[in-house]
Amino acid sequence: MDIRLEVLSPDDREQFIKDNQDAFNYGALEEFGLRDDHFEDDGQIISKETIEASIDGENAITYRIMQGNDKVGGVIIRTEKNVGELEILFVSPHIHSKGVGYKAWCEVERLHPDIKVWTTVTPYFEQRNIHFYVNRCGFKIVEFYNAHHLDPNDTDRVDELNDQFPDGMFKFEKRIDSEQIERIKRYEMMMNDALLLLEEKDFRYEERLKRLIQSLSDYYSSGEWRNDFRDDEAGRLPKDLKRGVLSEDGLYNLFERYKEEYDEQMF
Repeated sequence: MDIRLEVLSPDDREQFIKDNQDAFNYGALEEFGLRDDHFEDDGQIISKETIEASIDGENAITYRIMQGNDKVGGVIIRTEKNVGELEILFVSPHIHSKGVGYKAWCEVERLHPDIKVWTTVTPYFEQRNIHFYVNRCGFKIVEFYNAHHLDPNDTDRVDELNDQFPDGMFKFEKRIDSEQIERIKRYEMMMNDALLLLEEKDFRYEERLKRLIQSLSDYYSSGEWRNDFRDDEAGRLPKDLKRGVLSEDGLYNLFERYKEEYDEQMF
């Protein structure tokens, strides 16, 4: 079923806060069990006051994640010009690992195509979140905030965060830049050249074809291709950009055809 985002309605505010707290508590208990000591004074990983401050923050937008008619999570972002900050993203625990969070993030990027830099932070122990941001959404870890290196942009909550997460928080960043576009164009040209050489079946160009296939194979198995693919799915790439190289079957079919016609193992 499709995932969509709806702006939070005032009458859903209290339930949104409760659902957010339940999801964060579940994540901490899943990681630490009864050993967890990261709860705030009111018995929550994230307090009602903290969530309300995010909802009511300057330039903040709060969304409900909808699956059909069901409310299955939420997102809070802040945007200013071409920079966006993901403050909160949560998914109901009973639908974890079903791709809902990833589809919701793709919707965020689709709804805000002018944002060129996204940032967020997450506690050091949230392995599920770290995997999600880095391996699924294409973020990179760019900084580690801790007692010896405080977040200069969060002075109001520094003491609170240091007390609650003394071992630190990771900062993540995702950028869309011109280098990505040029990289996709370059590999698109390589793929088209390789397809043309396969059509010509001229063995004088066998070495050239092999080099092209090798370069495309390296790209396909790299983090760069995965990030480019995710950005394409999220609608972050220019609509007029030719990007057959990012199709799920394009490179795979090229490699299979090369192996069949040249009877070679792939490197």
